[in-house]
Amino acid sequence: MKKIKYLIVFCFLLLFCSGCITPQERYGSRMIPYMSGDCVDRAIKIRQDLKEQGYETKMVLGIMQKGDKQFGHAWVKYKDKKTGEWKRIDNY
Repeated sequence: MKKIKYLIVFCFLLLFCSGCITPQERYGSRMIPYMSGDCVDRAIKIRQDLKEQGYETKMVLGIMQKGDKQFGHAWVKYKDKKTGEWKRIDNY
């Protein structure tokens, strides 16, 4: 019984002392986003607008290739209401 009390006190102290700090604060690392840029913001807005109009949508995050270079890109696919065909909006 005494060991359980010590275990509970130890766990409480461990939680109390660790506090609510982020892993970046604790380990000194920084988060680096995999993708950033205007295409992500535009894709989110386009998807939101299409959903409000009743379209079925998909947001796609991928890699595009232009010549020898590869880069991250975000685009939207939506299902045409008449044909049921998926169409793509690249939003460059």
